[in-house]
Amino acid sequence: MTLEQLARQGRRTASMTTAATISSKMSQIRKESIKQAFCDFDSVKHRYEYVDVIDGVSYYDDSGACSSEASWFSFDNLHQQLVWITYANNADCDELIPQVRKYVKSIVCIGNNTERFHKVFSNIIPENIIDCDSIEEAVKMAHILAETDDCVIFSPASQVRDEFSSFAERGDYFKQCVQNLK
Repeated sequence: MTLEQLARQGRRTASMTTAATISSKMSQIRKESIKQAFCDFDSVKHRYEYVDVIDGVSYYDDSGACSSEASWFSFDNLHQQLVWITYANNADCDELIPQVRKYVKSIVCIGNNTERFHKVFSNIIPENIIDCDSIEEAVKMAHILAETDDCVIFSPASQVRDEFSSFAERGDYFKQCVQNLK
């Protein structure tokens, strides 16, 4: 496993990787076995899950991020300019201000309650907060807003009540919409 592969896993996974490595070294497990285990490890579905690169833009499914804190860590892991697709029903989005200021270039809001996002983030991103009615529309809009080497992340940052039965179903639909861009 290269350092780049480890870094792409994000800070949380890298910390777990480090802890597991130390434990295994203490148990005298061979270094090659450790490397192979980490290379074979798949990320947790719907949490900072890499989807695809389309037109030089990386897409990530973070539909399991049902709190501001979860989205905060996902933004921090990407280290790139982001187009953030979110559900705009989070009244406590203020804690994301530092991360939005640091990483987010555009916000695509899904839902009818977007006033709060506009109010909180309009000083940071004055012209790039777009409202959409569906995930499909949001993915298309994010594709238009994103430039080469940007990331698009679908991270609700709140509990969502919509037509999907779970965040997994919602994330699978997001991934399907991304694939439909091809």
